[in-house]
Amino acid sequence: MSADSNIPTFRDRDGYWRNFPVFKDKGLLPQELASPASFRKQPHHSWAFYEWRRRNARQNSPHRGYEIINRMVSSVFEDSFVHTTNTDGYHLISGLPEDRVTEIHGSMWRLQCMKGSACRYGVRHNTEAPLCGLNESTMSAENMPVCPVCGDLLRPNILMFGDWDYIENDAQLNNFEAFIGSHKKIDIAFLIGSSSQIPTNDYIAKRLKSYGTKVVTINPDPESARVCIPDIFIQKRSLTAFEEIEKILNSL
Repeated sequence: MSADSNIPTFRDRDGYWRNFPVFKDKGLLPQELASPASFRKQPHHSWAFYEWRRRNARQNSPHRGYEIINRMVSSVFEDSFVHTTNTDGYHLISGLPEDRVTEIHGSMWRLQCMKGSACRYGVRHNTEAPLCGLNESTMSAENMPVCPVCGDLLRPNILMFGDWDYIENDAQLNNFEAFIGSHKKIDIAFLIGSSSQIPTNDYIAKRLKSYGTKVVTINPDPESARVCIPDIFIQKRSLTAFEEIEKILNSL
């Protein structure tokens, strides 16, 4: 969804290498940097990866597709909800009510201690950008945030690879469960920009479809329809697709 806002997806290895040539030289893939083990072993590189992403998200902004989604949530559908795997916070930044969004993989704008729930720090919002020093030529972070409770390293409150200390957002999870539980059937689900590599939302859409929900997939990648076969497949980027959807809404 946020690729049209210049937020890299990191699924494309060549695109990832273009953004981080230093990591290419070191042979470091995003799934290696985005792990608690890497934060322990090479925190200067892992925090550099996330600091770059925080700064990039701050320098850019939600595209018009978010505005169109917000309009659909507020005035087109009787009730609706956004369940996103994106960690850039753009759905909330664009103005969606907090009780209408679940960021199932967390958010780069929240921090937690490396010790997870074992530390009283919990999860706290932090929108500072820059948050720490960043040497882009070496992709090394400096003055990384430290937990004020126990003195350990702070990390993004994002679900990483091999992550047993991620602290879930219970309020967001409860809101989504309440939304699903309050309806006998969801009429329509939009599956936007999802990847079969990390098919969290694909499986949710597949389950909803088994209960009669119509699934609309928006994705330029033909492989994106592999896990959940959609009823309608719009093989376009999200911004283009939602601008066309807006034209249809305006004609009604």
